[in-house]
Amino acid sequence: MRALIFPEPWVVKLIDVDIPKPGPDEVLAEIRSVGICGSDVGIFEGNHWIIAHEPGGHGHETGAIAVEVGKNINEISEGDHLARMGQGYAEYTTHVNVVGHGKDELTGALPIVRNDLSMDQISFADAVGCAINCYERAEFERIEGEKKAIVFGLGPIGLILTQLLLNNGVEVATSEPYHHKRDLAQKWGAKVFNPNDFSRPTQANERVVDQIKKEFGEADAVFEMVGINETLLDAIKLIKPGFRVIVFGAQKMQYIPYVDCRKKGVELVYPEAMVNSKLHKDYWDDALDLIASKVLDLKSLITKRITLEEAVDAFKYYDREKWIKIIVEPQRK
Repeated sequence: MRALIFPEPWVVKLIDVDIPKPGPDEVLAEIRSVGICGSDVGIFEGNHWIIAHEPGGHGHETGAIAVEVGKNINEISEGDHLARMGQGYAEYTTHVNVVGHGKDELTGALPIVRNDLSMDQISFADAVGCAINCYERAEFERIEGEKKAIVFGLGPIGLILTQLLLNNGVEVATSEPYHHKRDLAQKWGAKVFNPNDFSRPTQANERVVDQIKKEFGEADAVFEMVGINETLLDAIKLIKPGFRVIVFGAQKMQYIPYVDCRKKGVELVYPEAMVNSKLHKDYWDDALDLIASKVLDLKSLITKRITLEEAVDAFKYYDREKWIKIIVEPQRK
C-alpha cells in the first residue's frame, strides 16, 4: 500500500509498505477520508510535542471502512463505516486513535461503527470532539444571565467551537487574520475582528485587543485557539476577573504574566483533545451524535480534496491563508 511517512521535521515522503495484518482483536480499515489537522502540520514542521514516525503519521481525522475483522471481534462487520482509526495517511490501517495527542491510549479499544454517517462526516469527529471539550471546560452553566465569549483563531476547531457557542445562545466575538474564515463566522452570527487591521501608521499603538474591549467588552470565557503567546496575553486581558481562559492552541512553552493573572484571579484551563479528565469522559460518541444531528455547518470548512501524492506538497507548502480543511483521499489516484 501507499502511505505517507514523517521521519523528521520538514520531511514527508510517499512510500510503499506492506498492508498491515490485523490480529484476532484488530480491524483492518480502508482509509477513505482523512483531514489534515493543525497538529499534523505542527508535527511536520517540528513545533508540536507529538512525534509520529510510523507510516500513516499521526493522521487521526479519519473516515474508514472495515475490510477485514479479527476472529475475536463480533461488534464489527466488513463494510461498516468506522470512526477513530489512526495513522490515516495511508491506504489501510489497523491503528485505533482512542485519545491521541500524546496521552496514553486505551489498550484493546475498537473503532466505532457509524453506518449512518458518511466518510467526510466521520472524519470531522475528532475536531468536533475537541470543540465540545473546549466548550464544556468553560462551564457556562456556572454563569447566570447573558453569556459572552471570545475566540482567538478560526481554524477548523475554532470555527466549530464558534458554532457551538452561538447554537447555545452565547454572544461571540472572534479575532482572525484571514477573511474567508471571518466571513464564515460572521455569516453564522459572530462579531469578527481582524488583527491585521492594526498597524502603526493607521492605529498608533492601538491593537485588536483594544478594539474588542471597546466594542464587545470583556467575556465570560476566552478561547485561545492559535498557539501563539501574544494571543494568550490578549486572552488574559479580555477575560472577566475570576473567569476562564481556555488554552487550546499548541505551544511547547508559554510565558504567563503572573501579576496580571493574579490581580484578575484568572483561571487558565488546558483541555485535552478528545478527553475531559475532569469528567472522566471522552467525546467520540458526543461528537458523532452532534454531527448526525446536522446542526453544524461542516461542509463549508472543506477547502479542497487531494490524493496522497498531492498531500506531500500540501504539507510542504501548507497555505494557512487560503485553506481551512484539506481532505486527503488515500484511495484516489
